Amino acid sequence: GATGAGFFGTEAHLTVSGQLQAEAFAAALGRVYTFGPTFRAENSNTARHLAEFWMIEPELSFAGAAEAMDSAEAVVRAAVAAAEERNAGDLAVLDQAFGEAAARRSAAADPAPYARVSYSRVVEMLQEAHARGEAPAGKDGEAVNAVQWGDDLSSEQEKWICAQHADRPVFVTRFPRSLKPFYMLQADPLEDESGPVVEAFDLLVPGVGELAGGSAREHRLPKLIAAMETHGLIDAEGKAGPLEWYVDLRRYGSTPHAGYGIGFERLVQFVTGIKNIREAIPVPRAPGLCLM
Repeated sequence: GATGAGFFGTEAHLTVSGQLQAEAFAAALGRVYTFGPTFRAENSNTARHLAEFWMIEPELSFAGAAEAMDSAEAVVRAAVAAAEERNAGDLAVLDQAFGEAAARRSAAADPAPYARVSYSRVVEMLQEAHARGEAPAGKDGEAVNAVQWGDDLSSEQEKWICAQHADRPVFVTRFPRSLKPFYMLQADPLEDESGPVVEAFDLLVPGVGELAGGSAREHRLPKLIAAMETHGLIDAEGKAGPLEWYVDLRRYGSTPHAGYGIGFERLVQFVTGIKNIREAIPVPRAPGLCLM
């Protein structure tokens, strides 16, 4: 929420990401990352959501979505390898308690590249499964409604997608523009895409669902301003207010660049098999829970 304007001299908010600032550093340094607490006010009281969590956010200059996916895959592989090398005894105990994580780690470490499938193809797969009566089940055991192009994917659908790819991590790419933030690179729709799309991706992993999300960033000034206008971020004078510095990154010269964020507690869940994300952080804060 907003602070009193007296402290900072302006309205201020908690943030769900350090990405915008990381873009400024990447413009100067090439490849950077941030790792710190982020905040989400969404009232999602589930085993995979926190109101305060930690995020690993790399940002890469002279890169597109494909390079960002390569990087995200390498990070996940490195995290799994490091955990197994340094914490084998701990993982053995956790594997006895939770049972599924060893197979997940093995699948993530398999040398075959993680699959990359477009959002439009995923929607087609889900619609075909629904027609066969094989759609993924929700928490109540009932089938999830047939997804339509432009719908967000549920956690049950995300896990189902991994199951269709041998229970291995999967990148879903090229999302509808309406589902993603203003800063993602706009792309020309392909024949099987029913509307405007962006060069975005989610990395889905078995047992957890979305582990990482990222995109190529919109580096073209006119396209960025148009997207910001659509989201109500440009005022009557054509200014972006507190985001004017972000527009300046394009106004005075930019490069194609991309980045992504990995939720650290979800990565812990994936590696260890912990069922509830609140057990993956020392002091969990979630809807209805704020320990001081």
